[in-house]
Amino acid sequence: MQPDSEMTLLLARAFDRAWARYYRPGRVTIAPEVARPALASHLVEMAKAGTVDEGALAAAGLLQLISITPEEPPGTSDV
Repeated sequence: MQPDSEMTLLLARAFDRAWARYYRPGRVTIAPEVARPALASHLVEMAKAGTVDEGALAAAGLLQLISITPEEPPGTSDV
């Protein structure tokens, strides 16, 4: 495993890459106050499990955000 400062930078870069890919105009997203901690936690867990490739972390982070995103914007379903 990498030293803490290198790992922190790696995780920050992976976070930023996933975040930039997720939050795009026209995409249904979840609130940043929900998404940010969920993404951070997921990336830290992946790093603890041994994933240290920035691209792999970013891709997995994006998939995690997509997986917790509702399919429809709140308030648009017929109840």
